[in-house]
Amino acid sequence: MTLFPVVMPVIEVGHKPSGEEKVAHLSRIAREALKLSAEKSGVRLGELLKDEKGVPCPVWGNYWSLSHKSKCVAAVVSKDKVGIDIEEMKPRTESLFAHVASDEEWGLKEKSWDTFFRYWTAKEAALKVIGIGISGLKTCRIISVPDENHITLDYKGQFFLVEQLRYKNHIVSVLKDDNQIEWVVLDEFPDNMT
Repeated sequence: MTLFPVVMPVIEVGHKPSGEEKVAHLSRIAREALKLSAEKSGVRLGELLKDEKGVPCPVWGNYWSLSHKSKCVAAVVSKDKVGIDIEEMKPRTESLFAHVASDEEWGLKEKSWDTFFRYWTAKEAALKVIGIGISGLKTCRIISVPDENHITLDYKGQFFLVEQLRYKNHIVSVLKDDNQIEWVVLDEFPDNMT
């Protein structure tokens, strides 16, 4: 199967939204990206609901995942459980290195901010498939980094292959497994989307 993860910038609003208004604005844009992923996948989505844990519920047998940051969003639709995550690559506090990965995991790839965000987003994408949040970060383990665009993970004996894309100083990770990935990358917000 081919997945069409969509990555696009956030459109500016007339004023600087904050708090709930900002989250609602970003969520609307991410849902536009999700509509485009569904269209490219040849599926129709209905109402997007989440369960009591905040996990996206399938719509007519189609799973979906979205992620948003203040400058960019990412979304994907799949017939199988799927996860996507996007993060802006900017230095944070160094103590987070130990929070994201063990010494053994850091031994797989040079410790850098690029690797940090690759690990972080790969784990987030896998944890979304499992249906848990960052509480599973330590249990989800990086087991190989075969190249600059893929990471293999293990969560309690369940293995995941994640594909990654760099976009405007962001890293995006999507669960690949046996699927083909065709990234849909937009450099501006399409005029036909509302």
